[in-house]
Amino acid sequence: MRLLRYLSFRFFALAVTATLMLAAIAEVLDLVDNAGDILDRGEGAAGFVEYLSLRTPTLIAHSLPLGALVGALAALAFLARNSEIVAMRAAGRSSWELFALMVPGAFVLAVAQCALLDVVLPKTQRSLAVWWAAGPDSKIDSDKPAWLRLGDQIISFEGLRDRGRTLVNLKVYDRDAEKVAIGRTTAAEARYEKRRWTLIGATHTSWLRESFNVQTPADGPWKTTLTPADAVASLTPGGLMSSDSAQQVLAGERVANAPPSFYATLIQRVYAGPMGVAVLLLLAMPAAFLNWRDARSARYVFVGLALGLAFLLTDGLLTSLGGAGVLSPVVGAWSGVILFAIIGAFNLFRMERGLARPRPFRAAGDLLPEPSR
Repeated sequence: MRLLRYLSFRFFALAVTATLMLAAIAEVLDLVDNAGDILDRGEGAAGFVEYLSLRTPTLIAHSLPLGALVGALAALAFLARNSEIVAMRAAGRSSWELFALMVPGAFVLAVAQCALLDVVLPKTQRSLAVWWAAGPDSKIDSDKPAWLRLGDQIISFEGLRDRGRTLVNLKVYDRDAEKVAIGRTTAAEARYEKRRWTLIGATHTSWLRESFNVQTPADGPWKTTLTPADAVASLTPGGLMSSDSAQQVLAGERVANAPPSFYATLIQRVYAGPMGVAVLLLLAMPAAFLNWRDARSARYVFVGLALGLAFLLTDGLLTSLGGAGVLSPVVGAWSGVILFAIIGAFNLFRMERGLARPRPFRAAGDLLPEPSR
């Protein structure tokens, strides 16, 4: 039990340190890019504090996988440097046991990443989008209309004001049960007051056969579940959503600005993403064969680093393909994790059996040809 706590804590501490260092570097670069816009808001130091509080969780979540990889490699290198791995092997423990003893640290990191992805980031990213929308420079790309799907309706608007409480040039397309458009409502503005929307300068055009192109005034209340936060989030691509909210989108209860495959993949990634921490630890295990007295063994660290980076790249690519509908959401979310878990297990099994150990050193005399008789 003492060895379990020691190894798990060593890996966890180094992974957290590496994650925070990577997040700090990313934060500095992000502030360099956005400092001018933050100052233009006229909030001074308070604006920087609020921006950092809302932006930091996203940077930590993005840095955690790479931080876990660096932390695993550093932990194994330190253990090898202090001859602790040699002592463990002398006591009869294998690399698989070393991996199992470090898994609890990976589990804690996975739980933290799951909480960030499913609880913290959806709230902070939406709050940050609303905060940007409230400033003089909204930081929202409104050059093109936003298109949303809400149940059987398709919604489009060209801009927003007052933190999403006013929609400009709104268009609402009504569809029947067969997804065929049966009418369109256009409004110069839609204002959100007292938890309800009011259309201003609105006209409804019917596309039914018996009343084709008949226009009627449509000023007044607009019954919809769309919220100002949904409107702001629709113009900020890349924002995350909790698994519960994604399920509500698939059920038609919340607004959607992406294909259904995107939300189905997002639900799977909430669980598949944190599993990647254990896979990264497994891929880093070749560093356990590092021998500080043999310079040639340094390649094991580079093997673990290369496998980990390849996993992060492949996993991200497959997830994007799943979100775009090219692959099944389950395949896109889980295939990278499963594939590299198999690769890491095979590589560790191969090295444990001694197939990848350095060749024994040959003396200079052994290289000379035998004299002829």
